[in-house]
Amino acid sequence: MSVEKIIIKEVMKNKRDSLPILLVGDEEETSIMAYLELGRLFVLTKANVTIGALVITNSSDDNQIEIENLSIIPEYQKRGYGKYLLQYICQKYSGKTIILGTDEVSGNIQFYQQAGFEIYKRRKKLFY
Repeated sequence: MSVEKIIIKEVMKNKRDSLPILLVGDEEETSIMAYLELGRLFVLTKANVTIGALVITNSSDDNQIEIENLSIIPEYQKRGYGKYLLQYICQKYSGKTIILGTDEVSGNIQFYQQAGFEIYKRRKKLFY
């Protein structure tokens, strides 16, 4: 990750503008629009260019949030930006349990485990 100024901010309006980035992490536009409507969107910008986005939703348990989508545009992946955005959310919501679902083939499990997440449950065909 280069030393250029990195900013993370919550987006309250025009969330749909982040759809191209969110589609990197979730191919289902209908799903994205559903959790985007209910959730909180955070974007990561570098040199005034949005390169990442993360959406969280509240669960039925007030002490728990769910990461619905963490996406970094491909040309910035594997440079620490996803980790930076994830750490920001983990610190911001440090008093809550954070859950998420991911596939087993993309390398995401290792990414989240390195960030301190643990496998709680495995479900077959979660995304199909």
